[in-house]
Amino acid sequence: AEQDPKIAYKKEASEMFNEMLNGIEDKVTSIIFRARLSGDEQMRARMNAQRARHDEATNAGFSGASRDRDAAMKAQNQESKPEQIVREQPKVGRNAPCPCGSGKKYKQCCGKS
Repeated sequence: AEQDPKIAYKKEASEMFNEMLNGIEDKVTSIIFRARLSGDEQMRARMNAQRARHDEATNAGFSGASRDRDAAMKAQNQESKPEQIVREQPKVGRNAPCPCGSGKKYKQCCGKS
């Protein structure tokens, strides 16, 4: 008997997808095994070099901008939470009559949007 073309297509697609996943797994494992970790001393030397460059840049006359930025950051951190909104009227249920007086349910009138 003949095979349904839709089922054959699904099987082929599934096989191709599984092959793709296996290929990705192979690439990832090969990259992980070839990766080299730099020593702590090399990492510290790089960090110190970056700090030195950063210190040079901040001492190059841009300290006023950084002070303004720092002040703005402190102001943002010190801001209090916004005040909670208090309802003046009780919450209207979806199936309750609409408070506008139309006679319709709230969900069919003002609560649509």
